[in-house]
Amino acid sequence: MPDKRERPVSELRAGERVQATITSHQPWGFIATIDGYEPVGASLDVIRRGSEPGVSRLAHSLPAVGTTIGLVVGEVRRWDHAPWIWVDLTSG
Repeated sequence: MPDKRERPVSELRAGERVQATITSHQPWGFIATIDGYEPVGASLDVIRRGSEPGVSRLAHSLPAVGTTIGLVVGEVRRWDHAPWIWVDLTSG
């Protein structure tokens, strides 16, 4: 069986297309894991990004928890203390 390695979060870049699996719905959008990367906080804020065409479409019908969808990395924020990294997702 091939060894499935996760890529480090340090390789994520704004504008990169990723596959993300929805893990929970929130009043402001959803939280997801980014497939193929080490675990990191990732979310899509449909209130803040709702004017973007792809996000507007998602806001009207949030994908079910467990669904994997294609998204785009909007921003990667790193704090001074690891492992605090937040990935802001958007729809492309």
